[in-house]
Amino acid sequence: MNNFHDQKLWQDAFVVLMEIHDTFDDMRDGASEEIVEDVIGSATDVTAKIADGLSRADRRFGRQVLLDAIGMVAMVRTHLAVAWGRGLVSDDMFKSMDDKYALLTENLQRSR
Repeated sequence: MNNFHDQKLWQDAFVVLMEIHDTFDDMRDGASEEIVEDVIGSATDVTAKIADGLSRADRRFGRQVLLDAIGMVAMVRTHLAVAWGRGLVSDDMFKSMDDKYALLTENLQRSR
């Protein structure tokens, strides 16, 4: 049985997901709620998609699922950029999280 929790690719996605929660959870109420929900939701979806791809017994299908996650990472990065553009995160925080997702994209392309 393949446990995705043990896979570095999933662990990297999970770490940045927790960083997103730490940054955005307190902003869930108010004028920016939709942007915050988009960031958290898309980051959660990416992490789940990676878990799905790593859990597949069929390696070719699992690889395709992981490749699909690349587009989902682009969505997270776009939502993060909107949050940054609206002043919800500092320049440094945005760059840190965006860099981690850029690295995740590279690692997804090399996975399996």
